[in-house]
Amino acid sequence: MPSYNHTTLMGHLTADPEKRITSAGKPVTTFTVAVNGPKSKDRENDVLFMPCVTFGNTAEASGKYLSKGDPVLVDGRLRLNRWEQGCEKKSRTELVVFLVQFLKAKGKGKDGMEHPESASEIPDGDIPF
Repeated sequence: MPSYNHTTLMGHLTADPEKRITSAGKPVTTFTVAVNGPKSKDRENDVLFMPCVTFGNTAEASGKYLSKGDPVLVDGRLRLNRWEQGCEKKSRTELVVFLVQFLKAKGKGKDGMEHPESASEIPDGDIPF
């Protein structure tokens, strides 16, 4: 049976995106999206904080036009990221984002330039996995 891994979330950025360049010269941008869960009288509002990672043109646009508090819709696939820190093994689930839809009104980005409605172009296999 084939497997299927697809996730779409809508929320707000918890901080400004962090942009970096890989050793291969590819742009990578990471950010966290806070997604509110259903409200209930019996318990507090559940909030999911989902770490997100983007690559290529999507990373460029996300790093350029998004900032803390911006509403976004992200579409991608979940992956388990594992690493070692000293002698300790660590892991976290993150969303590898293929589409970022900017939900704030069109206007000026952080750099004073007009921003687009989405950062959805990943042209030539820029995803390094």
